[in-house]
Amino acid sequence: MLRRVLALTGGAVLACAAALASTSPAQASTNVTFGPTSIGEYCHAQVSSFAWIGFDRGSIQCYGGNGNQYAGSGSPYQACDYLTTGVVLSASRGAYDSLVCEIQ
Repeated sequence: MLRRVLALTGGAVLACAAALASTSPAQASTNVTFGPTSIGEYCHAQVSSFAWIGFDRGSIQCYGGNGNQYAGSGSPYQACDYLTTGVVLSASRGAYDSLVCEIQ
């Protein structure tokens, strides 16, 4: 009798888990690319009010003033978080020092 109850309970748990897995919609991710002026918005707000342009060179490099003087650096992941409203999955360097954010 005990084996039968355990078998029924185990089957119900497996059926419930399978139902939850099949009803959960898969959430797609998308890549969004940001150029120097968009990165500059992050730089201005989070790194230095002196900054107005930025590049992803492994870390975010911020520049401003006359002659594009170095104003500081920031995090690509934090820049993605600042520039998007989605959940940031990753941040990477794109072509021409752009910032590519994978969001969900």
